[in-house]
Amino acid sequence: MEFASTHVYNYDNSDEECVSDEELEHGMTLSDDEDSSDEDLGPAYDNLRGASSAVEVTDADVVEKDADPVYDNAEEARYTEIPGSSSLVSTKKRRHDELPPPPPPAPRLTLAAMPLGEATVHVSANKKGKERSSMKKVSHWRSAPPLGGSSHAEGKKWRRADTNVVSIRFNTLTSPSNMHTGDPVYCRSCQAALSHLGKITTQGGDQVWLCEFCGENNMVDLMPEEIPQKDDVTFMLQPAPTTTASGNSGTDKSLVIFVVDISGSMCVTTEVPGKVKLRGTERLHRLNRSFNELHEDQHLPRERRNVTFISRLQGVQAAVDYQLSEMEREFSSRRVALVAFNNEVEVIGDGTDVPLTIAGDKLKDKDVLKKAGSELSLPKSVKETRKALSEKLFELEEGGSTALGPALLVAVSMASQCVGSKVIICTDGAANVGVGRLDLVGDELRQESELFYSEVGQMAADKGVSVSVISIKGTDCKMVELGKVADTTGGQVNIVDPLKLTQEFGNILSEAIIATNVTATFLLHKGLYIRHESSQDSKATRNIGNVTGESEITFEYGVRKQPKKHQPPKEDVIPEEQESLRSRGSLAEAGPSTASGSNATKTAPDIDKLTELPFQLQITYTDLEGAQAMRVLTQAKPITKDRDVAEKNMNVNVLGAHTAKQSALLALEGEYGAARMNVHMNQRLVSRHSKSHVASRPAYKKFFSSIKPLETRIHQQVRSERDTRGTTYSDEEDADAEEDDNIRNEDRLLLKTASEGDVAGGSAPPQFKKKQKGILAALKKRSRRAECSDDMAKDIYEAVRAPSKGFKD
Repeated sequence: MEFASTHVYNYDNSDEECVSDEELEHGMTLSDDEDSSDEDLGPAYDNLRGASSAVEVTDADVVEKDADPVYDNAEEARYTEIPGSSSLVSTKKRRHDELPPPPPPAPRLTLAAMPLGEATVHVSANKKGKERSSMKKVSHWRSAPPLGGSSHAEGKKWRRADTNVVSIRFNTLTSPSNMHTGDPVYCRSCQAALSHLGKITTQGGDQVWLCEFCGENNMVDLMPEEIPQKDDVTFMLQPAPTTTASGNSGTDKSLVIFVVDISGSMCVTTEVPGKVKLRGTERLHRLNRSFNELHEDQHLPRERRNVTFISRLQGVQAAVDYQLSEMEREFSSRRVALVAFNNEVEVIGDGTDVPLTIAGDKLKDKDVLKKAGSELSLPKSVKETRKALSEKLFELEEGGSTALGPALLVAVSMASQCVGSKVIICTDGAANVGVGRLDLVGDELRQESELFYSEVGQMAADKGVSVSVISIKGTDCKMVELGKVADTTGGQVNIVDPLKLTQEFGNILSEAIIATNVTATFLLHKGLYIRHESSQDSKATRNIGNVTGESEITFEYGVRKQPKKHQPPKEDVIPEEQESLRSRGSLAEAGPSTASGSNATKTAPDIDKLTELPFQLQITYTDLEGAQAMRVLTQAKPITKDRDVAEKNMNVNVLGAHTAKQSALLALEGEYGAARMNVHMNQRLVSRHSKSHVASRPAYKKFFSSIKPLETRIHQQVRSERDTRGTTYSDEEDADAEEDDNIRNEDRLLLKTASEGDVAGGSAPPQFKKKQKGILAALKKRSRRAECSDDMAKDIYEAVRAPSKGFKD
């Protein structure tokens, strides 16, 4: 476990910040003087300064009514109130002698007379003495009143980001540490495992373990050697029966299946300078000569002659053949199979047997396809089949449609016979034949196809199979759906130039699966809860499936609201209109009460009285030899109520990975607004740290450069919606939803009933309102997935996989 700070930030009430409409319109920004003390936190934010009168400023400067207070010894920016406003802004260290003399007053609006979020800009005279003036709206970062307070700020309020984040990497699963005898001992209430932090006392001759997570008393009977003494221990749950793939001591006998698209569009060519001789082109040359027996010049006037046109299929063939030679040299015991598809599916296998062709109605039957794949014999080692497989590879020809769904299901079914297998799909178009068609019109048909890819992904993950998807640059294959399979199975998603496929195949094959059936359970002290989880419990379990050395997940946690004195604990009452936003962490809150959560049956100690809090991660997994184990990592972290202390000891790498992952997951749910706000809030958090810690500024720049592509892509999509529809599928958009042509008739009728309150009493019952919100959310997600480009899907899935080490400067 790696934490975003050395301390747990124990806040009383989460505060909020405002993001102006202009800042959202501009997107993420970084100032030109990033390395100076005047580094921007946002568009023109650090130039927001007070003045007793009109002050000469530059284009990015803002005029205010009163002068800033002066900080002669301040080490970092502080927050102060704007006169006449309830908002807070950051002011910088500045001495009186640094202030320029005021020029003659010029007629202009004062800050107090303007809406918050706007300010007047007066441009100073340039070097030649020419003067000009203009009015410019700028955005600035500011705090907002707590949830429920009033604010006149323009823009959106969002929960201020903090450092309560944990990252988990799985690269250590290859080397289990501190193997522990016996079975783990669990708390009967919260299911935390006894660790080195556990305190066991003797009461009346009995051993009692007081759970440090929930306060439950547990009767135990343990020998001293059965009590864990380290913060990282591994329990063997079931020994390995046999070596099935590439275990720690076994030979690499894993299975790799290349699934190659040979539809008609794979004949599209790319121009390459020079004369390039490719294997497999002899047949094409002979065919060309048969149509030009006189060997006449076939070039057009002024047509370039010293070039070669390489088709997409030729690029795939060359890349796969290169990997075959590399595996024969480096991993000669690996097994490789080939599956080709157009309007049929041809299982070539290792090239030594007669190919199996699946066509017609069989392509629409999932059971038939599963059976066909599972009954296929496993290939021989690549050192035995290299020559035959290569010959079959270069015999492939383009033509026909795209039965991608059936080919994927057959390949996954075949690969399921061998744990740790890899399926690599290379395609240039959307599936349009058989199961999993992505060219269908209509919600029900589209949802059926989406369900198909979800089921295939889960099937592959359960069997320890990794699926990676590569599409050709400039095509559309509905990567948002195919990428779901890769994301579920721990595979990769990429869009590449057909001439660079060799490198991409190599990257995929070099990232070996190290464990399968991985499940991660994260446990917190009862006074904390896990954000972005529907239950807001102190415990969360994620089914990861396959992991590689690069796999990483993150958790974000919050502080539960302690009940007021002389009042019994009670559940939070969340207003309906705020419920969905709060569940995504978009609104500030103190958290659910101490009594909420499924494992909160006992009254936990007030964490204000504690000096540190425990954290535990339980990872159950199956290694490639078939052994099942559970790794338990337990740590304690000190608590602070001072935000500055928590942010001072910040790990930007962990925050960067979490920001990328969480924003990408929100984008996949169609929550573009929440995804962008999450980015902006965390950018501010990292920027605040970089302002007071010069050494961290390179890390901030790395954070910015790594996150900005995703934020920009989402921003572009929102703009596209506004350009084509006149509005966006925003979180608040429901006024005319029943008139939207994209909504089904039955949904439109329900929306109309809910909005008009066509019930006794003149208002729609709560279940109607809740259903209306659900319909709108589903519509937004459905519409945005349908409009998601392959480039955007690639960026999103890459962000989901973002490792914390990728944010190191």
